[in-house]
Amino acid sequence: MGFSHATTGVLVGVAVATPLAAATGTPPTPVGLLVWALLGAGAALVPDLDHPSSTVTRSQGFVTGLLSRGMRALSLAVYERTRAPADRSDGEHRHLGHTPAFAVAVGTAVGLLCHLSWWASAAAVWFLSFVGLRALRRATWGWLRATLGSWTGAALGALGVTALFLTAWDDRPPGWTVGLLVALGMVVHSLGDALTSSGVPLAWPVRINGRRWAMLGAPRWMRFRTGTWPEWVVTAASLTGAAAVGCALLT
Repeated sequence: MGFSHATTGVLVGVAVATPLAAATGTPPTPVGLLVWALLGAGAALVPDLDHPSSTVTRSQGFVTGLLSRGMRALSLAVYERTRAPADRSDGEHRHLGHTPAFAVAVGTAVGLLCHLSWWASAAAVWFLSFVGLRALRRATWGWLRATLGSWTGAALGALGVTALFLTAWDDRPPGWTVGLLVALGMVVHSLGDALTSSGVPLAWPVRINGRRWAMLGAPRWMRFRTGTWPEWVVTAASLTGAAAVGCALLT
């Protein structure tokens, strides 16, 4: 679901552009909306660092592979320490990284680091936009799709996005904006997975029916398997919604 998650992140990035612009004093522009959309797309893929073959895990080779191993180890450790007797799972994929509580914690940490360090802001924006560009290349074609499919092309594109982000303010960019997008992107990812057959532990660490890691989600009749047509409906709706919101903000 890498591409569909990225498109829901695009919608989130564009949707929060107005309140972010109001809070930071920078009115929405077409370029600004593109930057927020790409950052949202990248943030919406972060939870899947808990899977060894996900889009985000494969995006940066050894670096994201190491992050993935760390995420899975942390998820398993937290699962083992907090599991209830009724919990029965491996404790890795779709566990800690897919909880709203963890999304808030990661977003807060990223926001704090970016607030304290210009370099942290640059690194976070570059990473998120790189992942977003790689995931969204499926919506492009020809030379652009081939360019974004290469590490060098995506890296240069992400460098351009980072430069646009860092130069959008007269003073140092407010780091909390990056943290907010990370948290929202991670949450919307989990909500997307809640529409699938497996569900996610949205209520953790609260116990539900004796399980702290209860896999929750939409009503059974609304759920679908990844790769089937309802996933494409979500993708199309997200892109259409992002385009509509973006046009409304610019008129």
